Amino acid sequence: MGNNNIHGCPAPQNITLVQRLQALVGRTVTVFQPGFPRLTKTTGKLSNVTKSSFTVGKTVVAIQTSFYIVTNEKVIRTKPFDLTATAEDIGELNGILIRVGRGFVEFVQTPGRRVPTIFPLNIFTEVICESEEE
Repeated sequence: MGNNNIHGCPAPQNITLVQRLQALVGRTVTVFQPGFPRLTKTTGKLSNVTKSSFTVGKTVVAIQTSFYIVTNEKVIRTKPFDLTATAEDIGELNGILIRVGRGFVEFVQTPGRRVPTIFPLNIFTEVICESEEE
């Protein structure tokens, strides 16, 4: 997967989406997925992370779909970049960058609680970073 859907962000850290999710196994997270008539929200323990999917509660989520995850951990540090993340059928999320990984970005949504949102980079998503110094 290329990084042609990410613009203006710092170089990615050497951590994949699967590795990031594996670090959260056993913790309670909330996953948001497109659903009709509105966004589907599932909160539960994260488990069974594989290269192609992960499970939240009883819901299996394919990694190559449109989704994002909100963890319930407090953010330690952010980077000086404003971020706009767009997902097909979900819309636009705005926030402050925590990190870019291989296949995902992690950020704090604004406005919102200071907890990380993990957002996949795949064919359904696009991310634009703008330096706060500008």
